[in-house]
Amino acid sequence: MPDPDATLAMTAATTIVAAMATSAWQATKAGVARIFRRAGGAEPGPESGAEIEARLERSAARIADAADPDAVRQAQIVRWREDLEDLMHDHPDAEAELRTLVEAVRQQLPPVQQQWVQRIEARDGGIAFGAIGPGSSVIVHHDRDTPPTKDGR
Repeated sequence: MPDPDATLAMTAATTIVAAMATSAWQATKAGVARIFRRAGGAEPGPESGAEIEARLERSAARIADAADPDAVRQAQIVRWREDLEDLMHDHPDAEAELRTLVEAVRQQLPPVQQQWVQRIEARDGGIAFGAIGPGSSVIVHHDRDTPPTKDGR
């Protein structure tokens, strides 16, 4: 059975990184810093709000400046997942606030959209089959104007 804290940490990390390129970023960054600050206490230190915000900004800049942003995005998700797992291990009371933040941010993110494009052609007596995406069906194209070849096609 999966560890609920690990699942929440992964969900939160993915949501945080997804927010980096959206209008939800400033509120997300402030919310993450607030959670780390409350868990770490009022003393300035490695988990102070300002330090967390600076680390989040570096993550966002790495993605924005990357030649391969998807690879860097995945690396940042891993990095923040680990930090969030550590946070919840050291401060279990942060879980509820993190869960609330994730839900609030997810509502601000644009919906995930997928688009498939497929081009299918049948030529010279050929037959082409195509299916794409959930709930798709097979479409059969047969060029009836071209006479069959020697092998009967």
